Amino acid sequence: MKFFRRPKPVKAISFDLDDTLYDNVPVMLNAEQQVQAFIQQRYPSLRDWRIEDWRALRLEVMQRYPELATNMTELRLKTLAIGLEKSGEQQIETHAQRIMEEFLRHRNAVTISAETHQLLTRLKQRYPLFALSNGNVNVDEIGLADYFSAVIQPSVSIRGKPHEDMFKLAQSYLPDIPASAWLHVGDHPVSDVVGAQRAGWQTAWFNDGLGRPEHLRVLPTIELSRVTDLLDIL
Repeated sequence: MKFFRRPKPVKAISFDLDDTLYDNVPVMLNAEQQVQAFIQQRYPSLRDWRIEDWRALRLEVMQRYPELATNMTELRLKTLAIGLEKSGEQQIETHAQRIMEEFLRHRNAVTISAETHQLLTRLKQRYPLFALSNGNVNVDEIGLADYFSAVIQPSVSIRGKPHEDMFKLAQSYLPDIPASAWLHVGDHPVSDVVGAQRAGWQTAWFNDGLGRPEHLRVLPTIELSRVTDLLDIL
């Protein structure tokens, strides 16, 4: 654990989900493999497409539609729709939604450790907890819903992190708590650290997720090697 500035008293805490409260990498790899098999079985016109082709197309879509970069659900749907259109499929939206449903079924096959459950149980006794995620995991399905006062994810009217929308929406639930008394915990140097600090929040950067120190644009309030280290300082 490392402190970059003196923490102020915390009155509310928000968490990123993917790669912060659980390891999301194997979940996503499996989901992509399962969806690839699903597509190849049902869409002969797409049998030559590899997982790498879908990833490359997703990057192209992100560059073409930068507003989708922080909304993983809409980004995947748009990618599927373009791929289906290129292959000559009809009823594109219907097929894209069906493939997305299959993806989400496997995407929500997340295992939450006992350690994480214990952490959230203890913190919930003292603080209101919120989940702020750019991803599309269903917290009800993975067993985390009961810990959070609200789960905030991107939508048509809510931009994802690092935009301030989700942070401001969280604050609206507890208007008497100033921004400086919120602590956001996450692994992404930009979405989580930059986003929360733009909103005036304190930040705890989890350094064992996907982000690396060289990706930090601003220093967090605290750097954590284990999310459970929060119990030592709160």
